[in-house]
Amino acid sequence: MANTGDPSNISKPVWKDALFWFVIAAGLGYGGVRNFVPATFPLFHRDMDATLAQMGQTQFLFYLTGLVFATVGGPILVWLGLKRAAVAAFSLLALSLVLPGIARHFSLVLISSLITGFAVCALVVITSSAISSHFRAIRQSVFLVTGLSDAGGSMFGPAMLGWWFAHAGRWNLTWRSGYFIGAGVIGLLVLWALVVPSANMRGDKREKNTRWTGLKNMGAVLRNSAFFTAVILCFFHGSAQAGMISFVGQLFIKKLHIDAAHAAYLLSAEAIGILGGRALFSGITAIWKIPELMVIAACGAIETTAFVATALAPSYASGFVLFVTAGIFMSAIGPSLSSFLGGRLTDQVATAFALFAGLGNIGAALGPFIIGILGTGYGIEKAIFLSPLSGALLCSVALTQYLRERSGVAHLAKLYPIVTEPMRPVSGRTGT
Repeated sequence: MANTGDPSNISKPVWKDALFWFVIAAGLGYGGVRNFVPATFPLFHRDMDATLAQMGQTQFLFYLTGLVFATVGGPILVWLGLKRAAVAAFSLLALSLVLPGIARHFSLVLISSLITGFAVCALVVITSSAISSHFRAIRQSVFLVTGLSDAGGSMFGPAMLGWWFAHAGRWNLTWRSGYFIGAGVIGLLVLWALVVPSANMRGDKREKNTRWTGLKNMGAVLRNSAFFTAVILCFFHGSAQAGMISFVGQLFIKKLHIDAAHAAYLLSAEAIGILGGRALFSGITAIWKIPELMVIAACGAIETTAFVATALAPSYASGFVLFVTAGIFMSAIGPSLSSFLGGRLTDQVATAFALFAGLGNIGAALGPFIIGILGTGYGIEKAIFLSPLSGALLCSVALTQYLRERSGVAHLAKLYPIVTEPMRPVSGRTGT
């Protein structure tokens, strides 16, 4: 797979590109620590008397900060540039990991969730913008390949934290030290961001005579219908995924009487599926050009079915396997949404992704928040089904929009002498 996005590097293989390895490392970093707080829910309950509603608030605040970033992120990224923004975001992420380690009251965990959400949202936007600009012609495959790192981090992060919970006592340490170790790892990524070539970290296209480029780009993005399609899809995707990730461990603790370590391993189960799924789908999209909406609709349907089966699983082993299956098909949805948006707003990618991350993540904020409230009042066994409901709506909207776009292309084909196909081999690519 060659880099065809940067004219100066047309023939350079993607694995020889410095930016490629940086975004992989970034994904491993923020992917590894983004679910530290949900993985620690049982210990927050034990040591700080946190309720289900309070646990849901952490995820609500985590994703709510994306809405804040949607307001200020585009202009900030235009002003700072992607490289300096990456340094700042990784620094904030390291700080957010220190706070739970020193917390004695749950309020500090809530503050940590706010900072973590803002930093992770910023890093997702920064890496997505860099990929869309630098690897424009092959962005769908690169999104999926680099998405493997996010999935890998999400798999190993909670698993390693769960292992630390079970074994830290051997060295006379507590679970809190795991957060300090995570902060140190993120500190290394701050140093890496400082040495990434600025030329590789391009964002929005600037107009020489436009003083307020960020605000003008924001207006252009908000006038684009494809942006709102992406936001609606991301809303349902976030609600489904964040709800299951946040509370499947609590469901199994109550239903199957597992311990905190095994609850953390469930988050790794989903990440194992995402890792395998992105490896699978990156290979498929390197050979076949499949419309993003088709991928989202098909994978959303299977993901929803797997969520229902996981919630009804009679044993930990069967639930683990089913959650892996959900992760496999969940894996293609996020990168497909990014590819869908990046391919339609090429000159305002940083602003588009900033707005997208904020507005789209409202669903990810509300999903765990509502499940936490319903779980406190009616039981987590019933409340958890809000997640598959959101998944079903995701599938329905994506399929409807795909059929609308396809019928529109078919109408144009009658007016102009072109041939359109929904799926075709991608020439010039031999794999990932």
